[in-house]
Amino acid sequence: MKTRFPVLFILILISVSSLAQKRITYRAEWAYHDDENFPGIEKLIGNVVFTHENTIGYCDSAFNYVNENYIIAYGNPVKIFINDSVTLYGDQVIYNGNTKITNIIGKVILQDNTSALFTNSLMYDNNNDVGYYTTWGKMINQTDTLTSDLGYYYTKDKIVFLNSNVHFVNESYTMNCDSLRYNTLNEVIYFISRTKLVSDDNVILTNSGWYDTKNDLALLIDSVELFNRDQKLTGDSLYYDRNTKFGIGWNNVVVHDTIKGYIVKGNYVEYSEVGGNSLTTDSALLIMINENDSLYLHADTLRLFFDTLQNPLEIHAYNHAKFFSYDLQGACDSMVYLINDSTLTLYHNPVLWSGENQLTADTIRFTIIDSIRTKLDLLKAGFIVSSLFEETEFNQIKGASIVGYIENNKLQQVDVINNAECIYYILDDDTALIGINVSVTSEMKILFNQNKIERINYYNAPDGKIYADADLKKEDRLLKDFRYLNGYRPKEILDIFKNPIPRIKGSEVPLSGSVLDTNQ
Repeated sequence: MKTRFPVLFILILISVSSLAQKRITYRAEWAYHDDENFPGIEKLIGNVVFTHENTIGYCDSAFNYVNENYIIAYGNPVKIFINDSVTLYGDQVIYNGNTKITNIIGKVILQDNTSALFTNSLMYDNNNDVGYYTTWGKMINQTDTLTSDLGYYYTKDKIVFLNSNVHFVNESYTMNCDSLRYNTLNEVIYFISRTKLVSDDNVILTNSGWYDTKNDLALLIDSVELFNRDQKLTGDSLYYDRNTKFGIGWNNVVVHDTIKGYIVKGNYVEYSEVGGNSLTTDSALLIMINENDSLYLHADTLRLFFDTLQNPLEIHAYNHAKFFSYDLQGACDSMVYLINDSTLTLYHNPVLWSGENQLTADTIRFTIIDSIRTKLDLLKAGFIVSSLFEETEFNQIKGASIVGYIENNKLQQVDVINNAECIYYILDDDTALIGINVSVTSEMKILFNQNKIERINYYNAPDGKIYADADLKKEDRLLKDFRYLNGYRPKEILDIFKNPIPRIKGSEVPLSGSVLDTNQ
């Protein structure tokens, strides 16, 4: 027994070695051997079929290198079947039985049940189920066509990696980039480099994300830019369903409409082209662009409504709305801008500031007459306040309804209709106090110069009196429901994100800043 063990061990090693390097087998109409001139080479002619493990080849002729265990096949074309799932075609094939690597040259096609790859030279590694080319290639999958200088197709996983001058075309988009990954089974593209997508409607740039070409869905990530005829959109991430024309943007989203002259910003944006509306939250900001004085509007939520041509019809800002321009500022809980009517309405504790004047009412409505003139309606419980002497005294105008006229962003005239009341401090040219006019009438007209009261006209039997400073008591110097809300006034653009007006009954709004209140 001791003398047999080494012999048996050697036989096992020989058997394992032969299995590890299984020989290529073949059949052909003719086989030629010339051991003297071409030792170890067999020339095969006519309907050649060669087999090695799970690989079967068909060709017109071949040279079989028996000792090296590889075969060079020729045909029109040579056809190779691998694992019953991959078929290779080409003019010439070199198959190595030791490495299980196939080298195909000339009119190469790699085909499986999902796609076809065309190139002029391809290497296929049976061990890793991957085919790769370095001389330009084209892949066709259903309605998608992809080309690149270099490519790797993992046939088992149905994944393609394309590099250098990558180009993609389908019915919706054309695409150019340096590199991408593509799943031929579910027809999804994965962006792994800066990519440009072009359609009839828009141009898109992205660094990362994916595009489901079959279902027309996309998630774009990292420095996303979208351009169409009128708008530019940028953001960190964007999801878009081309079928429903619905999109969502996240983080640092900016929509700039160069034609309509507005910019929308926010960290969360929804857009529905079919529904005709967009929603912006999380640091939402709307900028109405004007070459002289743009308006900046913030609210918890901004909603824009569009017509079928994507022209904006309405802008709704609700919960903690506040806006700023250099000549006009305002705050309220919610507002609606009807673009075709050029009407802006402020609801729930609205307040406006124009120069030294504070305007409040139950509801405030702007009507833009033209680029210069604006009509202002303080609907129910209108109240105008301007401070004097470092916010220790106040001019006050009150009425059931107040109509104001603004020209070149400055208050020019105010008409007080029904139950008009006024407390007005009369000053000389040196701002020294002459007296305090306290008047009540049914109507009055106030004229302004540079946003300051210049003259007051009273109508319909006014009842009034001019008091010396010492003769008017402190408690009589403020009209009922007086509120001075200057602490809520935005002094600069960033202030619109701070200290919002609460949505409670107007007289119960906490006063901010310097406070004087008849309700205290």
